[in-house]
Amino acid sequence: MFTIGCGKRFWKRFYSWGVVSGLTLAFNLSSQPIQQPQVSTILDSLRIQVPLKVNHRFTFTNQIAAFWYGETRRQNQRPFQGYTILEQLYLKDYQLWRDDRPLERHQAQEIALFPDRLVRSYPQLIETHWFVDSLNTVVVEARLMREQSVMFEPLWNAALGSIEWRVPEDEPIVLGKLEKPIPGRPDHFLIAAWVETGERLPPQLDTQHPRVGFRGKGTGFLVVLFDTSRTRLLETYRELRDRPEVHLKRRSRRLQQWIDRNRLNTPDPQINRAFHWALISLADLVTHQRGPGIWAGLPWFNNYWGRDSFISFTGALLCTGDFSLAREILLSFSRFQDTRPASPYFGRIPNRVRLNEIIYNTADGTPWFVWAAEKYVHYSGDTLFIEEIFPVLKRAMEGALANYVDEYGFLTHGDAETWMDAVGPDGPWSPRGNRAVEIQVLWMEQLRISSEWARYLGYPRWASEWKRLEERVRRQFLREFWDATHQRLYDHLNADHFPDTRIRPNAIFALTLPQKPLLSGEQQRAVLKEIVEKLTYPWGVASLSQTDPNFHPFHHYAPFYVPDAAYHNGLVWTWLAGPVISALFRWNSPLGFQLLEDISRQILQRDGLGSQSELLEAWPRPGSHYPLVSGTVSQAWNLAEYIRNWREDVLGIRPELDRDRLQVRPTLPVNWDRVDFRFRLGTTQVMAHYRQSQHAFTVRLRSDRLDSPLQVEFQLPIGNERVAVSVIWENSAPLEIRVQKEARKMIATVNDQPVRAIRRLALPRPLQMAFCQPDTTLDVPALKGPAYPLLSGPEVTRRPGRFAEVLFDVRDPAGDDRGPEGTYVYPTNPHFRPGIFDARRVKIRKDRQYYYFDIQLQNLVNPGWHPESGFQLTFLAIALNFGDRAGVRTTRVGMNARYRLPVEYAYNFIIYVGNGLQVQDARGRIRCAYYPTDTRHPIGFVDQKRIRFAIPVQFLSDAPLRSVVVLVGGQDDHGGGGMGEFRHVGKTAGEWQGGGADSEQAPTVYDVVRTRR
Repeated sequence: MFTIGCGKRFWKRFYSWGVVSGLTLAFNLSSQPIQQPQVSTILDSLRIQVPLKVNHRFTFTNQIAAFWYGETRRQNQRPFQGYTILEQLYLKDYQLWRDDRPLERHQAQEIALFPDRLVRSYPQLIETHWFVDSLNTVVVEARLMREQSVMFEPLWNAALGSIEWRVPEDEPIVLGKLEKPIPGRPDHFLIAAWVETGERLPPQLDTQHPRVGFRGKGTGFLVVLFDTSRTRLLETYRELRDRPEVHLKRRSRRLQQWIDRNRLNTPDPQINRAFHWALISLADLVTHQRGPGIWAGLPWFNNYWGRDSFISFTGALLCTGDFSLAREILLSFSRFQDTRPASPYFGRIPNRVRLNEIIYNTADGTPWFVWAAEKYVHYSGDTLFIEEIFPVLKRAMEGALANYVDEYGFLTHGDAETWMDAVGPDGPWSPRGNRAVEIQVLWMEQLRISSEWARYLGYPRWASEWKRLEERVRRQFLREFWDATHQRLYDHLNADHFPDTRIRPNAIFALTLPQKPLLSGEQQRAVLKEIVEKLTYPWGVASLSQTDPNFHPFHHYAPFYVPDAAYHNGLVWTWLAGPVISALFRWNSPLGFQLLEDISRQILQRDGLGSQSELLEAWPRPGSHYPLVSGTVSQAWNLAEYIRNWREDVLGIRPELDRDRLQVRPTLPVNWDRVDFRFRLGTTQVMAHYRQSQHAFTVRLRSDRLDSPLQVEFQLPIGNERVAVSVIWENSAPLEIRVQKEARKMIATVNDQPVRAIRRLALPRPLQMAFCQPDTTLDVPALKGPAYPLLSGPEVTRRPGRFAEVLFDVRDPAGDDRGPEGTYVYPTNPHFRPGIFDARRVKIRKDRQYYYFDIQLQNLVNPGWHPESGFQLTFLAIALNFGDRAGVRTTRVGMNARYRLPVEYAYNFIIYVGNGLQVQDARGRIRCAYYPTDTRHPIGFVDQKRIRFAIPVQFLSDAPLRSVVVLVGGQDDHGGGGMGEFRHVGKTAGEWQGGGADSEQAPTVYDVVRTRR
């Protein structure tokens, strides 16, 4: 141990390091705060020039509950694009008009994305879309280089319903009010425009959407505001109009301070830019929608997921020093814990927290929460938190032991209760019940932490019980999960106790999570080698080996399979690079750096620009050299892991302030000679410098103050070994440690004073391995399509000729969509518009080749999430009885209908209609199907409130059609974009399930139309 002292020569040299490679760090001894550069300086340096021939997607949030998701060089076209507040899409986009002509984005001569704005430059006009903190607003600045007129037209989401617009007498603005307000969400709107030099034009209400604008020259602003109060709306407008710079620069100042506090400066400018963009994009996902939390991703995971939040926790909040917010989020989630002793989820932390719904259907959210709580205490030193949070940990232990622990001590769970959780009409796409490998690793950590904290707080009995269980699980884990023949870990144990031998990446957590090693060194090397060589491509880690029969290399590959079939069965999940990189830094750091460099390119060059997508396809498409991005365009846990990798693995900063200890164990690329960075240590800011050469490594640390003396444990790399030195750092004195190799001798100094108490540690033997490469010669069953015929768009959308025979034409009264007992109600989400489950007319025609089906409904909607079929949220089953000549008949309706037909209506064939259609026989065999690949051949028509399609006679029967039953209910595609199934109806309506049933197993059919000859 060594306590530092400082000589004059040291201090002089220390301060000479104040300016490094363009990054100015102030190292004065006074207590004055570090001088900040101009607000725009750092943000301008992060400019991303958007190629004019390529369209990119981008997102930003107001850090409360609103976000914009848009396109750089074209109008928004994709689902979820526009401006969303509190999970409700309000604007699809906006349109600018110049001199009465639409200003097309592809005409921009230059497009640039900054952390606080998007700029499009046209001849004589510059459009700046400002990203505004806190307010629910869209603000566009127009700089006019000549006199011209500009009109601003917000494009409203039709799903909002009718909006009453008016222009007040005293000012040329437009005020709007929703005819049917959405509870708890904005229902008052204001559209306004003003210009520096010129005149405001009269608003236009006779267009499809209201327009406002001005004529003049100079700088003008075009805004739309949202609120629940018209009074507050007008106040905000006047404040924004009179002092726009206050609101527009709020985000700029916040981001400037955020970057400055977490600055990283390496010899690679692209790494620096990517790191700072990751900081910004991740900070945008830390919101306050239902208390403080971390949105999982944009655009459709704009809610709090327990698992995602606590995997993101270290990189998003701890590495960035936001300890007070980290504490708030832990406490906020703890309040959502299931505290009902009779509940099967008793003790669990939620899987997801939405505005109107909390669900607990995951096994790993709770142990990730416990793991994050310990990390928080390590980083912050807040040991008082242990006592405050311990009742939550105790309840979590009680629930797990009562409901889920088996005779081996393992934590059991359902097939879809891990992070591989996609579910379709036929059940989980990647079933991993009932004991997944990473769940057991997390469970052991939960046991360890709970035991240690129980002992710390003076509960020895609980501590001993949980410690014994932890040791038992560790022993059983090696017996049951280690495949000695193939030197690997099984992915999971099935309910029958047989191991699953698929090659998935989940074993990586057995290397990175346990505080005490779970596997031997050789076992760890074998696990890592398999994951790298069989799952890790140069761009990321796949969810399933490409040699597996269930491998799906592409995400969207209609009509051969639905996206969720590939979700956890081959796609690259970008967040998995985090733990793999951490493991690589132990045994092959150059490969770890290669992955980090590729992620940096993804952030700066791929969608969403300035962030990183949730997914990549495993293989590049034919003719391309890089795979497509997919999933959300900005995802929290992968951004957080990227930041954590740099802080903990590259820079090697690992605080344990609850033990008054800081570990500094850097691993830099061999060609880097320096790194400068800042990090938060408890309540103080630390400025750090690394200097590396072939035979020496120097670390310099400075802080204005330390909360208490700190034991700093250095392990500095020199050649193929590390030199360990332990130092007591106190009195806020600068600390410099230098290790140098001279001949065979290692010399260490601390602030120019020699240190003798050093240890030389040999680095582990490098593990020789290479990344996996796509093998397109493999036989991939998923790419061959299904075993049944697929109908084409022109076939299905064929229209009957005038000589087609009418077989049935049945009308049904309005308002009878109330279920079998007349008690059903729709889900509460406003997208479930009245009448979308109400059939009004069923017409069936036939010619020699086709049957033609035309179903008229009271209403029909297309929210745009999966627009290919022309409608969503309505699901049909059409049961056709051709008599005994057409084969076996049945009365049971599938697709979660929970419904049986009367015997006299037993069917030979049934057509299920959702996002596409399937024809099945009475045995449930699919005879043909139509899965639309784009919007060119829809089968639903919202404007006509009808669904119509054609089916070739060969897939049904040419026998006389005796009876028809049409069943209508809600469509649920489980978010996966497939055809879907009937949506659940329970006792009580929720946002996404219907209500009014007498049990949770009741039929899910709202309306039935029956007719027969």
